[in-house]
Amino acid sequence: MPDLLSVRTSLARAIRSAAILLSAFGLPARAQQSDLSIGPFLSYFPSVGASPLAGLALTIANGSIAVRGSGHLALDDRNSLGNSNGWRPWGADADALLMLGSRRTLAPYAFAGVGTAATDSDGIRVQQQGWSYGGGLSIPVGSALDLFGEARYRMPTFVLPTAYEAPSPRQELRIGLSFHVGTSSKARHSADSRISVIPSGVPIVIAPSSTSGAARVLPTADRYVGVKYRYGGTSPSTGFDCSGFTQYVFAQNGVRLPRTSREQATVGTPLRADWDVVSPGDLVMFEEGGRIGHVAIYAGRNRIIHSTSSGGGVRYDDLTTRRGRWFAEHMVAARRVAPDSRGLRLDFAKGFAQIGIEFDPPDHAPKP
Repeated sequence: MPDLLSVRTSLARAIRSAAILLSAFGLPARAQQSDLSIGPFLSYFPSVGASPLAGLALTIANGSIAVRGSGHLALDDRNSLGNSNGWRPWGADADALLMLGSRRTLAPYAFAGVGTAATDSDGIRVQQQGWSYGGGLSIPVGSALDLFGEARYRMPTFVLPTAYEAPSPRQELRIGLSFHVGTSSKARHSADSRISVIPSGVPIVIAPSSTSGAARVLPTADRYVGVKYRYGGTSPSTGFDCSGFTQYVFAQNGVRLPRTSREQATVGTPLRADWDVVSPGDLVMFEEGGRIGHVAIYAGRNRIIHSTSSGGGVRYDDLTTRRGRWFAEHMVAARRVAPDSRGLRLDFAKGFAQIGIEFDPPDHAPKP
């Protein structure tokens, strides 16, 4: 069996190197909690044909930058000659990752890092340090679970592959799962626990402590869950498009909004385009084709209610699901609109011409 102390020491060095890389990329210590994932994986070296290796990775991400520490161990202790020598090849790596896409569907990424490994060469144990580079693809299969596959090229020494008499890099293939145990979305909406948003047909209860006038629109919006989507639609009898739905719901609560999502993004109280600052009942706008093209009502507890073409009509979408992440990552504006304290009707629609209006396009979120 391998020297367990050596394995633990090398893994600790990998994680310590990951922390150093995190600091080098300018990410503050508190940002390390923005997205923490743990991932079991299997590695295989096609050119060697040795036993696959099983490992575990710890990844800390902040936006498109991430660092990862990992350790792996061969599944059996047989060398390339088929003999057992009583120890198993093992290794540890510290990598810096650059995510080239978002986690909403397919997310390619590139990485480079340093590592150490003890390998078997015809029954002789050889330990090497070097660096590696490669790329991979992450596929979301749940709100907190991703499947990933990657190809890595390992250099046994710290030289460039193009250097004079540089050794050939050795290819490694890796496949595994990532369990997100510290996603920012959990902390992002923890303050919304005072709002209970539940399926249509069951009364919505807003806690007495809620003072947000905008939250009054939620019971009204819930009444229309299931109404079909219709491009340019503005009524429950014929169907709604996204801004037709928000305009109708707010009108029932004494607020007359302009017709399109782009116009609705110019009225009321502007909020920072950040899920940390929105409250239940606020309007949230989303980018479509390089400009605002979709609007929804934030319903609390990581959910929005809206009329969506990709969802077939008025429905709730959970921002932590694969489909919901599309909306979470496309939000570009937020507004707070509510009847004034005297209960008077507010008319934000004045000055917006209704002639030749260009309606909001269908959204392009993943299908439910």
